[in-house]
Amino acid sequence: MRLLLFLGLLWVSTIGYGQTLTITNADGSAIIGRYCYADTDYQLSGQPAGGTFSGCGIMLKEGRWYFNPVKAAQGVTVFPYQCVLVYTVNGQSISRSMLVQKPVVVSPALQDTATCDGSFTVEAKLLYAGAYNYSWSPANLLERSDTSLASGHIDQTQQFIFTAQDVSSGCWGSDSLRVRLSPKPVLRISPEDTTITARQPVYYKAEGALYYLWTDASWLSDKLIGNPVAYPQESVQYTLIGINEYGCRDTATARVTVIDGMKIPNAFTPNGDGKNDVFRIANVGYQGVEEFRIINRWGQVVFETINGTDGWDGQYKGQPAEMGTYFYSIRLRLLDGSVKVFRGDLVLIR
Repeated sequence: MRLLLFLGLLWVSTIGYGQTLTITNADGSAIIGRYCYADTDYQLSGQPAGGTFSGCGIMLKEGRWYFNPVKAAQGVTVFPYQCVLVYTVNGQSISRSMLVQKPVVVSPALQDTATCDGSFTVEAKLLYAGAYNYSWSPANLLERSDTSLASGHIDQTQQFIFTAQDVSSGCWGSDSLRVRLSPKPVLRISPEDTTITARQPVYYKAEGALYYLWTDASWLSDKLIGNPVAYPQESVQYTLIGINEYGCRDTATARVTVIDGMKIPNAFTPNGDGKNDVFRIANVGYQGVEEFRIINRWGQVVFETINGTDGWDGQYKGQPAEMGTYFYSIRLRLLDGSVKVFRGDLVLIR
């Protein structure tokens, strides 16, 4: 005589002579009745010991019995489906039904990502179609945390956990990823802005990045290095893109103004209005000033310097000089080391 009892999720079969058959977890607790896993060996135990399990998805591995839903499927693609687990010992058997639900599997698995400015977007996809409830945590760093596609902003490297729950079965699955905040490069160019005569070389030096790309690359010796030499024939603005070892980038610009030779003004108006008040030569296209002299019509030297930044403000012996024509003599040491003399007349207007 055999008496079959169902006590919660613990199946018990009482057979004559006091023998009782049970199917439990490996630790003796009641087995689950709903299986939500994707490909996990679920260990079973039968009492009295020494028996065998049979049924769909049953396998013996290293002396232990397991149920695996991948083996249980046997080509089945429609969820849920039932599997019957049978435990036999001493010629007697007990059976147990296992409902295999559609597993919630994040596929492909989430991959760590990186951001340079703190902004990011990540997306989780599930192996099987269906209705799901989604959640990301921590939610406070996200614009929305209840969708499979999440966008947000971080101030430091952060791990996020994604969870999806099947609306119909209640089964759930999760995965995690890390969003790394990578430092941005700080790009520096020297010189930033410069004025030269045509074909005068400009020696650039860029710092702060690992890889460089110059645009526009006209007249540059190499657009892929940080220290190219430029030989501009006309004014140009270069944009430099710098990328560091994390793939983050920064940009900087450098402008070259090219003038056509040395241009010396022929008049100035030292009236204190802040416009054209000083007669000077632009500090471009030469190495130094060897002579800068202004003479009035009586041959008197009214101004003299060898400092290229100085100029005549229209004063002579502490008093405003008379309006009229003056004469200049300028001797410059050019970039190639040669010396060139400029002479001409200058009109002082008040």
